[in-house]
Amino acid sequence: NEIEYDEIDEKPTALFLIMPDEKTTYHGLVSLFIKQSYEYLIYKAQKYNNNHDVRLKIRLNYVLDEFSSLPTVRDFPAMITAARSRNIRFNIVIQSKHQLFLRYRDDTETILSNCTNWIFLTSRELKFLEEISALCGKKVDREIESPVISVSVLQRFNKERGEVLILSR
Repeated sequence: NEIEYDEIDEKPTALFLIMPDEKTTYHGLVSLFIKQSYEYLIYKAQKYNNNHDVRLKIRLNYVLDEFSSLPTVRDFPAMITAARSRNIRFNIVIQSKHQLFLRYRDDTETILSNCTNWIFLTSRELKFLEEISALCGKKVDREIESPVISVSVLQRFNKERGEVLILSR
């Protein structure tokens, strides 16, 4: 297929890359597409704005489902760190924090700390559940401190009933 990159930031555009999850042969192309499209659009924004304002005219949203299953996107921690000031958002969907760590190692915390909104559905990773619980804070009742939402409650979220935890900024 031919993609008209010059039109992506000129008018609202939706582009879908659909790859079978059981065949990883082309997954490298998805990672390469993410990196190259990001770099080209930043280059284009710099060119048209005389290097002063590197913001895209129209917000670009990457929705990266099964992000941890893709091959490593080169320089992704730097990309996600700078993206918001460039009018770009990365929406990454992961099944486990451990999968993300296996892919990005020491850059995992950089990636997660640049995700200002988290939507938590469920997990069995105890350390991650403890982290989510800690992020929600503590409450004090009669001088007894307890988590606002406990690990055991987080483990029992029911997607059929639409139970979800949203952490926003």
